[in-house]
Amino acid sequence: MIGIVSLIFTVTLFIVAFVSHRIMEYEAIRSSQFMLHGTISDIERPLSQLEVQTQTVAAHVKLQINDRNTLNYISHNTVQQSDVINGCCILLPARNGAKDFIIYNYQDSNDSIITIVQEYEGLMQTPWVADIYNSRKSMWTPPYKAFVRDDKEEAPRVTTFGCPVFDDDSNVVAIVTSNLLIDWIDSTVKALRPYKNSLTSIACGEDAIIGIDDTVLLSHIRKAFAEDQELQALGQDLLQGKDSVRRRIGKGRNLSFIVYGPLHNGWMLSITCLYRDVMKQTSIMNLILLGLGLLEVVMVFFACRRTIRKMTRPITELSDAALNMAKGNFDAEMPEISSQDEMKNLRDSFVYMQNSIVDYIEELKTTTRANERMESELNVARNIQMGMLRSDFPSQVHALLVPAKEVGGDLYDFAVKDKSLYFAIGDVSGKGVPASLMMAITRAALRFVASLDVPMNQTLSRINDSVTDSNSNDMFVTLFVGRINLETGHMDFCNAGHNPIVIIPPDGKPYFLKVKANLAVGLFSDFNYEAESVDLAPGTRIVAYTDGVNEAEREDKSLYGNDRLLAWAATDELRSMSDKQVVESLYASVKKFSDGNPQNDDITIMSITI
Repeated sequence: MIGIVSLIFTVTLFIVAFVSHRIMEYEAIRSSQFMLHGTISDIERPLSQLEVQTQTVAAHVKLQINDRNTLNYISHNTVQQSDVINGCCILLPARNGAKDFIIYNYQDSNDSIITIVQEYEGLMQTPWVADIYNSRKSMWTPPYKAFVRDDKEEAPRVTTFGCPVFDDDSNVVAIVTSNLLIDWIDSTVKALRPYKNSLTSIACGEDAIIGIDDTVLLSHIRKAFAEDQELQALGQDLLQGKDSVRRRIGKGRNLSFIVYGPLHNGWMLSITCLYRDVMKQTSIMNLILLGLGLLEVVMVFFACRRTIRKMTRPITELSDAALNMAKGNFDAEMPEISSQDEMKNLRDSFVYMQNSIVDYIEELKTTTRANERMESELNVARNIQMGMLRSDFPSQVHALLVPAKEVGGDLYDFAVKDKSLYFAIGDVSGKGVPASLMMAITRAALRFVASLDVPMNQTLSRINDSVTDSNSNDMFVTLFVGRINLETGHMDFCNAGHNPIVIIPPDGKPYFLKVKANLAVGLFSDFNYEAESVDLAPGTRIVAYTDGVNEAEREDKSLYGNDRLLAWAATDELRSMSDKQVVESLYASVKKFSDGNPQNDDITIMSITI
């Protein structure tokens, strides 16, 4: 009898130990993966910020490539203003027999910016610089000791991002590099220890490693990788930038699992955890269960000698069913128990849990299929809507539309006819699918009425009547339409409750065009719109936009605003930009202001040069 009870207890304890070890291993790996990807996100954020800032510097360098004083100012100002860039270098290839020229500004340990402007022999032939020059692609370096001016000053470890600068003929005319201190990356990696003996590191190519300072330990690791084929395969995964996990690496007390994932610049972050650390608490729990179980066996033997025979069979069967469920077989057959006691209740609980899990899995599959179908339909709708917008921009026009959701309610249109440029920009109230349908109706009416070549006020009146007849949801559209004589600069226009457009004259300060507000389209039919006109000088630039620009929010709820919009329009760089660059510049300014805050409204920007 005691042997049977002991056997049942042993089997149950084995199942509990097996399942608990599996669960603990799964949870430990999943927790390590969450920590890994969270750390990757934390590290990549400043890396991406540095890349964007370096590419911005490269755009400025392209415009000022022949003014070395301005280039020095750009490099100096980049280091001074950036929170992540420790040093900024502009390399100019040799021209007309001269030497390579370098402009380098970096911040020393005293937070002073040191400037180096000098010629070098064959600088563009150094391996990493030559790789950028020849491949015409941006790239990162592995960590290295930074250049310092004073030999007594300890050189910090940095990594450098290089970005080529192209002229209008797509020739590389300069290379812009930015340095990033990696002490904080090293500290972040060393602090990432899910368990006491966990080992975390970043592999930066075949030799460079961040997070391991112990040269003896590093030597042992490299020796192990050289001798173990399984570790060699892992090393290949790390070099190839794969994102995965490997279980049961090593032997004995060193048995480990490794989770690893790539950073976008080619580095690889990995976390190695010993199984003995992971299973420590589970082993203690199993020992406690073993002790309690043995005591229970003795008590059961003396107190329940008769009933134990009756309970042996259903317990064994329920144990088998529990093991099957632990392996994922939720349709496993449950034993039949005829007695009306606790064992019957336990079996009924298992059946209820089993049915609930099966029903939940089926509901989850149904919900997943429905979500996938809806997402696919929204993607198709987005493609259809974006395909409705014109992209065949003439030389004097460019526009950009970025919806806040999969589909949006903003619109723009333009047409060149008989030396006149017709254009329109609008914003439907609301967002999402209803707004996109209203946008499609408005654009169709706009395209039809514009072809009639009627005055601007009649254009809006007819569009308003058409949209009002189709509007059953009390939605409305703000709209600005205009017609510009490209030879004289005379513009006829009519505004329907839309934001005033920005006028950037060739000489003078930008300003908002004063317009009569009129009534938004779609509210009431038979409204008499008032048209206006203005004469614009040659070279004048018009920037039209929707309220997704001036009402863009930061996390603190502050808005981009009209003042910041005028300040952007007053920058000298805009006068030398193309319309496409102007549109991209304003969008970049709005995104930089938002600082990662989700877009709260559709954004549309249109630039026109007379």
